[in-house]
Amino acid sequence: MTAVYIILGLLALLILFMIVRTAIAKPVGQISERPELDGPDKDKLTENLSKAVQIPTVSMQTAEFPDRPFYDYADYLEKTYPLFHKAAKKVVVNKYSLCYSIEGSDPSLKPVCLLAHMDVVPAPAEGWEVPPFSGEIKDGFVYGRGSQDMKCQMIAALDAMEYMLANGISFKRSVYLCFGHDEELATFDGAPEIVKYLQAQNIEFEYVIDEGGTMIDGSIMGIKGTLALIGTCEKGYMDVVLSASKSGGHASTPGKPTVLASIGRALYMIEKKQMKAKWTQATKDMFKELAPFMNPLFKFLFINRDILSPLIKLALVLVSPITAALVKTTFAPTMAKGSNAANVLPPYGEATVNCRILPGDTPESILEHMRKVAGKNVTLSTPIEPVKPCPASPIDTESYRQLVKTIREVFPGLIPAPYLFIAATDSRYFYPVCKCVYRFTPFVGTEEDLKRIHALNERVSIDSLHQAAQFFVRLMRNTCM
Repeated sequence: MTAVYIILGLLALLILFMIVRTAIAKPVGQISERPELDGPDKDKLTENLSKAVQIPTVSMQTAEFPDRPFYDYADYLEKTYPLFHKAAKKVVVNKYSLCYSIEGSDPSLKPVCLLAHMDVVPAPAEGWEVPPFSGEIKDGFVYGRGSQDMKCQMIAALDAMEYMLANGISFKRSVYLCFGHDEELATFDGAPEIVKYLQAQNIEFEYVIDEGGTMIDGSIMGIKGTLALIGTCEKGYMDVVLSASKSGGHASTPGKPTVLASIGRALYMIEKKQMKAKWTQATKDMFKELAPFMNPLFKFLFINRDILSPLIKLALVLVSPITAALVKTTFAPTMAKGSNAANVLPPYGEATVNCRILPGDTPESILEHMRKVAGKNVTLSTPIEPVKPCPASPIDTESYRQLVKTIREVFPGLIPAPYLFIAATDSRYFYPVCKCVYRFTPFVGTEEDLKRIHALNERVSIDSLHQAAQFFVRLMRNTCM
């Protein structure tokens, strides 16, 4: 009985510790005084984006790369931002990518870098309310392919720079703006070549900002309010092709297992027996920052994440695909092919599984797991070179603090927090020239508008475009002056 009492006493102390720990965790408040924001003229900014969208810089081609639109786009930027182009050194990298730099007055300070990509995905005209490359302005939005992904962020940054130069504002830090041309293709001709150029110049940045962070409703995490999530790292990427071969023949006399049955069983097992959920540094940082803002139950759970870890990981996996992706490498079957006729057994079949690699997992460990669960009847291969996950950028730096401060100044009421970005950006290539690589998209949008990215009727709110330009002006004021 003594042992039972001791165990119960220790359990009571543990629960008391968890309750006290939860009670003393207080949310970090908003800034005490919001500065007056300034920025470029909204109408001119809107017109600039509209015209940028009208240039069809589509990179996803199967034949020769489409030169003309990218040359036209570079010419457009030069004509639209004359003060910026007069002040900045321009370097064309690998024919199409652009690297601009404005020299600061204090060479002892590391420069900063803003990223964007010029290319967009294709946009067939069928199903659009307006022509996809019209850049039409209506109902408070700019419509067209690239209006969200991501000419809006590029144009907002450039308008911010032009505005500051027009008003005689100078920079202590040097400022770089780097625009790749093949982000949507995920090839190595754009951003990686820019990084090679920067390395050859011995450039090391204080911080890098790219697309990727997002603003979402906090209710999914028990928070009243909108979250401003800052991507401090991102998952890796790997396509795995499962294939099987067997004598074909007439579908009236199938042997067992058929090619497609072998592949189907392998896909089923890969979806069923997935890799274990794990904490990453970025996800731990996110919940540490957000826990004080959560409702009492969620707050208790996440403040005590280290103690309740198995329970919380299970809940994240079960709640939604979004939360599951924060703690797991994901496997998504996306393509399959077999016979070209309904009554013919295919002698060969294959299916592609798109893998998004959690930091801590590796392409090698994923392939080993997939081979184990897929069985002996299929062969696994990787048609393109896997991209490893990125390391987590630190959040205990002045750069991160100034980024958070800027978000709070421009977007009052939002709750900033780091997180693991589950897709891929050009920023993943910039770690050789910067330790503080952050992903944040400074646009307030609806869930409906987010669904339009890479889809029909892509658009961006004019008000959010103007606010994004104000964000870049404020970021420069906070970090470069």
